[in-house]
Amino acid sequence: MATAIGLAFLVATACLHHLLLMTATSLVPEPLRRSRWLPISVFSMLAVIHLVQIVAGGLVYVVLHHGLWPEAFGGSFQGTWSDYYYFSGMNFTTLGQTGMNVVGPLRIVAMIQSLAGFMVLTWSASYLYGTCRQQFTGEYEG
Repeated sequence: MATAIGLAFLVATACLHHLLLMTATSLVPEPLRRSRWLPISVFSMLAVIHLVQIVAGGLVYVVLHHGLWPEAFGGSFQGTWSDYYYFSGMNFTTLGQTGMNVVGPLRIVAMIQSLAGFMVLTWSASYLYGTCRQQFTGEYEG
């Protein structure tokens, strides 16, 4: 069951990333698309998108902890929103060093969130690279 939840979490993360990326891209004003500030704007947009994804992950952990696996957390975990948010962020960025002990099936979900985070962070890096390349290529050719 944890693997199925983790895979659903991974697919939902990818869908959310795509939706937010396409929405943010469509909101960039035309003058900014030709500006030197485009890479910084895209970088900032990606940071906000990733923070939204980390918050969503924190909400998933709240639901799973209270609904399915109430004994899943230990160590320095105190059950505050900050704990869930921090745990989600550390998994999403694949750092994983939280000082919190996770036992049982939630470990599988956390591991799959790390995979999802790695995948969308790589996706974002590729998107940023493409934006910079387009910006700098046009700048040096013209």
